[in-house]
Amino acid sequence: MSGMKQEDGALAESLRWTPSPDQDPENEISLTDIHRALFKHKWLILITTLLVFAASVLYTALTPKVYESRVTLQIDPGRSSSPGLEDLINEKLGSDEGGGRLLTEVRIIESATVASRVIDTLNLAQNPAFLDRNQLIPADKQPTNRQRQMMVSIFLQSLKVRAIPSTQVVEVYFRSRDAALSAQVANTLVEKYMERNLETRYQGTVQVSNWLSRQMQDLQTKADDSQRKLADFQKEHNVIGADENDNIIVDRLKLLNQQLTEAEADRIVKEARYRLAATGNPEFIATVVPTLQTLRTQEADLRAQIAQLSAKYGSGYPRLRESQAQLKELQATIQKEVANVGTRLQDEYQSSAKAEQGLRNEFEQQKNEAYKLNQHAIEYAVLKHDVESGRDLHDNLQLKLRLAGVTAGLNSTYISVIDRAEVPNGPVLPRRSLNLLVGLLGGLLLGVLLAYIVESMDDTLSSSEELEAVANLPVLCNIPDSGKLQRSHKRNDELRDELPKIPVMLEHPNSQAAEAFRGLRTSLLLSSPDRQQKLIAVVSLLAAEGKTTVSVNLGIAFAQRGESVLMIDADLRRSTMHNHFGLPQSPFGVSTVLTQGFDERALVTPVASLPQLKMMSAGPHPPNPSELLSSRRMQQMLQELSQRFDRIVIDTPPVISVADSLALTHIADGTILVVRSGVSRRKAVRRGRDLLRRAKTNLVGIVFNCVNLSLENYYYARGSYYGKKMNSYYNDDNKEQD
Repeated sequence: MSGMKQEDGALAESLRWTPSPDQDPENEISLTDIHRALFKHKWLILITTLLVFAASVLYTALTPKVYESRVTLQIDPGRSSSPGLEDLINEKLGSDEGGGRLLTEVRIIESATVASRVIDTLNLAQNPAFLDRNQLIPADKQPTNRQRQMMVSIFLQSLKVRAIPSTQVVEVYFRSRDAALSAQVANTLVEKYMERNLETRYQGTVQVSNWLSRQMQDLQTKADDSQRKLADFQKEHNVIGADENDNIIVDRLKLLNQQLTEAEADRIVKEARYRLAATGNPEFIATVVPTLQTLRTQEADLRAQIAQLSAKYGSGYPRLRESQAQLKELQATIQKEVANVGTRLQDEYQSSAKAEQGLRNEFEQQKNEAYKLNQHAIEYAVLKHDVESGRDLHDNLQLKLRLAGVTAGLNSTYISVIDRAEVPNGPVLPRRSLNLLVGLLGGLLLGVLLAYIVESMDDTLSSSEELEAVANLPVLCNIPDSGKLQRSHKRNDELRDELPKIPVMLEHPNSQAAEAFRGLRTSLLLSSPDRQQKLIAVVSLLAAEGKTTVSVNLGIAFAQRGESVLMIDADLRRSTMHNHFGLPQSPFGVSTVLTQGFDERALVTPVASLPQLKMMSAGPHPPNPSELLSSRRMQQMLQELSQRFDRIVIDTPPVISVADSLALTHIADGTILVVRSGVSRRKAVRRGRDLLRRAKTNLVGIVFNCVNLSLENYYYARGSYYGKKMNSYYNDDNKEQD
């Protein structure tokens, strides 16, 4: 016996629940949790997917067929159609080069002007493939501005123009409900665009030509005025010639400067000769007067002759005297010549100095005139530049004007058609495969989104793991949903009608629900092996969570074990235990025992096959149920009955709704809390747990009622061999016991 007790104690210790500090499913979300949420709301996802897919199928079926045609163009803005006037025309038309010009052409193709021309050319106002029948305009009536704007808007909505990047290629697309009309409109659109382009360029050329003609008159007048002003300036300031530096003042100044330089050089030479002559240098004088050198030679000869004669004949020799006289005459002549040379050189020097001074005075006067001319050089340059620029511009515009007449008749263009539009073989809309795929995927995504929205807004408990984490209490068993009770809150009178008349332990003893109650019985037996829990209180948070069902089936489970069991319906406000056995409300019960004393008629045997199972119904509903249940007589009754029965199961009122059950759970040996899956909320569970703990209740654990086992067993049974065999194992027809 002692070994069995130790073994039972070890088993109880192993079954004792301890919460994990890291267990918090509200804060930890795994891929399995996400998958489980999707599995939980699989019907919502499936229905949403089917609805959206059906809508896409309906939309595809109702959408009219649309055909698309394409025209490919080459637009080369660099290809000029005008020999010489392209720059002026482009400037007049506001054009540029490169990508900006190409985008400009794209906008022109998409313009309302081109669209209106196509509409008028093809009579689209009377075409039912372009307008709805209620929008058609009779041929004998002119469309109003509003109708034309409407047609242009419809036309542009069907038109798409795309410029291929880094190329000169432009693609023009047009869609219509008529395949032939789509090709016809696309080709006509390109033709009208090219016509508009030629008209615009022709008008631009004409405008340039007219503008040049007007400018020619102004330029001619300005050129004449500039030429007249320049001529007056030249006349006033003695500027003769085409260059402001080429005139008589400057030329005379140059000539005077040259003459002054020559006169100054001549004066310097003559002054030097005069100064040397004043020194009496015979050699210099000889170089100036050649005859003087001859005279000096004669003088030397006479002196030599006189010396010979004197030495030979003496001083009285007549010929000597004659020679001496000749020498005196010759010396007098030499003296005279020397004096004449000095006078002549002085006269030459003075004459040269006077000439130099005259030239210098005239040069200074001319230089002052030149200074005055320089002061007017800027004005002269401006006048001359005006004359030259006016003449050049006039000549250039004259050439442009002649070219404008030739260009106005040119019909060449820089736009060429690469591929013309052809009638398409098939429609581009609706895209059946794409629509169906988008409908399927969109419905799936919308269903998943709705599932997560519902899951995020749903604070009810659907798994035992969530319940244990929220309540911080062990889950003793999971009672599967039998499918006979609705998941939503209903009034108690409706619940009474829907409750089964026979408990599951009797009607389906081999079902999963019956095994769950047997498991609950085992958990209660092993929860405290040292002390027998005779008084077991069954309490719920709110009404309609299945506490009475749990109480009835738990009492039957203990009775089937061979124990004498008493089931007490302590819900004196809304008693339903007798309905589970198909019995009428008894006039004798808890209320009559507490008020009138014990009566054996209050104890009934609900099931004939289980004579050891007794039931005490609530009896007539008293006006003061809380006072009766918390009275001393209630405690005495329970003590007396505990001596007669091995187990007493008390069905108590909801703990949050009323305070009746707190008095009973306080004196019970053990209390189990019934929580209904998909109905009970997290805050309500915490609130009920706190109320029971404040009442010092021995809260053994929680019974999770109406559990969806497909979700509960999702983590470990889905897809496995055990999961596939789980439902087939619990079969009422399977009578074999393993």
